[in-house]
Amino acid sequence: MLAETAYCAAKARDRVFIIRLFTGSIIAMISGVLISAFVLILVFAGLLVALAATGGPDSCTPGGGPTVIDASQAAGFQGKWDALTATLDGGAPASTTFTESEISSRADQFLNEKDAPLKNPRVCLHDGYGEGTATFAFMGFDAKLKIKGTMKLDGARPEATIDSITIGSIPGFLTAPAERFVNRALDDVLDDVELDHKYTPTITEGQVALAGTP
Repeated sequence: MLAETAYCAAKARDRVFIIRLFTGSIIAMISGVLISAFVLILVFAGLLVALAATGGPDSCTPGGGPTVIDASQAAGFQGKWDALTATLDGGAPASTTFTESEISSRADQFLNEKDAPLKNPRVCLHDGYGEGTATFAFMGFDAKLKIKGTMKLDGARPEATIDSITIGSIPGFLTAPAERFVNRALDDVLDDVELDHKYTPTITEGQVALAGTP
């Protein structure tokens, strides 16, 4: 009887040991996977930061000669815009033309006023499309940015269509997280701009002609 009881107790201990060994191994395996994934995420994030903060694309090439960034160019943009808006508010169609210097200077002024993460913008205009370069705050670092695309101005707010983005030295297959950040930053900036009229831009070398309808 005692031998049978001892045998049963030994079997129970063996089962408990096996269960603990098995579950312990699973927990250790899961923990190892989670820790490994966390380390990989940290390494990937560090790689993105390092690549974003080093090197970077060259400045875009102006289509109309050297770009001048100053208050008078920004004021020139604003004066043309106000005159265009006044005519449209009066119920008549109107148009005007903006240069790269006027757009870049007004963009620089606007981004500083909004304390946006995008700084030092430069706009370059070519037949049918525009390019822009800037620096932006990315995970605590300033990274160089270059964007190519177009802008729609026929809705309640401007809508940017981005064809390509280059950020720091990040290769194309790793740019998705940074691209999402840039697109959110652009959306946040453009959300503050309301359009009271519909506009049709025609982009040529060095300038954009903007036709508006009431």
